Amino acid sequence: MVKQYTVHAFGFLLICLLLASCGRHANQIIRQAEMLVQEEPDSALHLLQTIKRRTLSGERLARYALVYSIAQDKSGIDVASDSLLRIAYDYYSRHPEDSLYVRSQFYMGAYYIRVDSTKQGEDCLRTAARYAEERGEYYTLYLALDRLAREVRYSDASLALEYSKKALQVYSKHCPPNITNKILLLLDIGDAYMLGNKEDSALYYMDMALEEASVAGDSSLIGAVLQDKSLVYTKLKDYPQALSLAKAAWEKSPAMTLNLATCLASCYADADSARQAKELYAAIIHIGDYKHRYIAYKDLATLSAKDNDASSFLAYSDSSYECMEAMYTQALKVKSEYYQDLIRLEKENRQKEAEIFHKRLFILCCLMLLIVVVMTSVYIYNNVRNKAKRKLAIERERHLLQEQFAREQHDRELKYKNAQLALMRKMVMEKYDFHERIEEQNQRGKHITLDPKDWKEISDFLNVTNDGFPKRLKEAYPKLRDKDYQFCMLVRLGFSNKNLANIYGIAEVSLKQKLVTYKKLLDIPDKTASFKQFIANF
Repeated sequence: MVKQYTVHAFGFLLICLLLASCGRHANQIIRQAEMLVQEEPDSALHLLQTIKRRTLSGERLARYALVYSIAQDKSGIDVASDSLLRIAYDYYSRHPEDSLYVRSQFYMGAYYIRVDSTKQGEDCLRTAARYAEERGEYYTLYLALDRLAREVRYSDASLALEYSKKALQVYSKHCPPNITNKILLLLDIGDAYMLGNKEDSALYYMDMALEEASVAGDSSLIGAVLQDKSLVYTKLKDYPQALSLAKAAWEKSPAMTLNLATCLASCYADADSARQAKELYAAIIHIGDYKHRYIAYKDLATLSAKDNDASSFLAYSDSSYECMEAMYTQALKVKSEYYQDLIRLEKENRQKEAEIFHKRLFILCCLMLLIVVVMTSVYIYNNVRNKAKRKLAIERERHLLQEQFAREQHDRELKYKNAQLALMRKMVMEKYDFHERIEEQNQRGKHITLDPKDWKEISDFLNVTNDGFPKRLKEAYPKLRDKDYQFCMLVRLGFSNKNLANIYGIAEVSLKQKLVTYKKLLDIPDKTASFKQFIANF
């Protein structure tokens, strides 16, 4: 019975360890995706999709949800549901001290604005901006201010101008430079001035943006700036200049966009070029979405009214009304889906809370069972351990005696070997008399000379007593000359600088320079070691 419980307990522990291991692996993937999400959002998405979301909970699930939502936003994926993002938003709303709180507020605000929940969106963005400024998260502060400026520009142009100027200031001072972002900020300021009926100031900032875009050589940015300038001149009722700028924008832009086509068509219509306007509007109706088709039908109705074409006016008016209805229907559908997602998410949260409760109850029961099994196992283990202790003590004592005997025997062998080596060295020294002759010449004050016989004796001596030093030196440095090898052998023998200088007939100062030269010649890597140390340890 005890054995059976033990098996179950260890199985439960194994499952816990596996879950913990999976959790650590998921954490590593989420952190890696978080580092990639700004520059490579597609790669971040691919990494996050390898994680099973059902295995996550708490802070780990919130971080996963936020990073996944950011990756979708950076990849240009419009998500109609906030079910994943709201998990992160709800969690970090309860933990404003967390470093990801600011980003959760920003992306939730961006989502609210995308689904026309303007009030909630602005509140989230203002919260993100306030906390980002307090914590020095300047890039998120710039993004929040820029998004707020675009959101309030039609309702409060002066506030939009304030947001845009502050965003430009923050971006220029604290964020990595990016010419596209700077140009778009300048255009936002210009648009805010235009909506505030300050056309001169608007043109001033748009000219700054045009200059930056021209320096960058980005034709799409140049086209965007020219398009905005044409709108200013349209507001000033300088229709020829507006049309000229719209045409230039059309020519500069690398690809036709619906906004650019609509701007050019509107300028054609204002400049009484009805035929060109109608051609462009026809193309917009053919490929555009409901918003641009609505503008096209509305402007075509205006042109028909100018031409006193009542039937075309009615037809275009009806079509524009249908597009407007489709736009509202689409918006209502998005809102309906949004509230349905909220209800579904609330239901899922309740189900998840019930599952968590049952899991905790199950874990508690398993822990109690585990405690009983562990206590029984400990009792059995102690009985077995006491029996094994005596045997282990006997084995340890025997092992220590064996080690002591082996160590004593090794010491005896080492002493005997050292004595043999000393005797051998003495015999070899007695065989060669070159060292005595060098000392004799030095004491008499004579110039020390070495003949070929002496060099051979030195080489033989070093080969015998220094483990083949001359041979090893030649193998390591085959390009050295014979006189270089000879100098190294004398250094190996431990001659003083005075004796070496006497042998080579030079001053001791010159000898020191010679030692430095040989250090460079042998390319000794250790800068702190001298040439003599290197030769002695070679």
